Amino acid sequence: MKTCAGEPSTQIDRSLRLHQATQDSGHKLWEGDKKADLLALLAPIHYDHLLKQAPQSFKMQLSNLLTIALAGLAAASPVELVERQQKLRIMPLGDSITEIACWRAFVWDQIAAAGFANQVQYVGSQNSNPQGCRPTTTNWDQRHEGHSGWLAIDIANNYLANWLRSTPADIVQFMLGTNDVFRGRSTNDIIAAYTKMVQIMRAANPKMKIIVDLVIPLGVGSNSGIQALNARIPAWAAGLNTTESPIVIADCNTGYKTSDLRDGVHPSIAGDQFLATKIGPPLLNYIRESLAGN
Repeated sequence: MKTCAGEPSTQIDRSLRLHQATQDSGHKLWEGDKKADLLALLAPIHYDHLLKQAPQSFKMQLSNLLTIALAGLAAASPVELVERQQKLRIMPLGDSITEIACWRAFVWDQIAAAGFANQVQYVGSQNSNPQGCRPTTTNWDQRHEGHSGWLAIDIANNYLANWLRSTPADIVQFMLGTNDVFRGRSTNDIIAAYTKMVQIMRAANPKMKIIVDLVIPLGVGSNSGIQALNARIPAWAAGLNTTESPIVIADCNTGYKTSDLRDGVHPSIAGDQFLATKIGPPLLNYIRESLAGN
């Protein structure tokens, strides 16, 4: 069997051996001269062709391998890495209202104005500024965990645990539920997803501080589902709130004008500025408490 012209199938064996070595070494192949060994094994493989032929089990192994390799290649310098590890970590979590909106940038302005820009960081698998936001702080941190169109239910059941393993957080701020409502999911199902997310957050960090937003209104269709969800959030948050892992609410709904939606769903710049005034203060309180050791 040939994986491609002139390349023996032993490349698959080499990849599998590398995957096993990764497992045996506790994913520490990037230490010392092991990095060179990893690159030497990876370099000759033609992945597109190989993946078309490989069995599913091998595809999963290769995917895990590539994740480790690319993470190492993309890593910051040792000094930068240490600096990021020492900073307080904030995960902006949500759907498109987190991903393709500018409130994250405007909240970062508040963080910078309070003198915390060098002590905190946003975290998440995404690093983007789709709306071309231009806050006062030109070098604002653009990392986040916003995913357009995604449901709270799916994030809770399939994704959040891995995100928090890959990009650990000390504070999670989230607004989710709009897409669930659009797709007819019940309030009970959404609240159950919220509960599971809190459980996952606390499993990842028992001292996780959590901000949950009341969901902004819709400018299209009915708001009954959003209203029903928001009505449940205060009692839900109070029931799960603890001293070690507090939950606070950012009321992003009361006073939000549907005229501040650019398309009936997503905030305009005025809407983003409104959200920042609601999310920023509780986040700054958490930052102060955390940096003070509380």
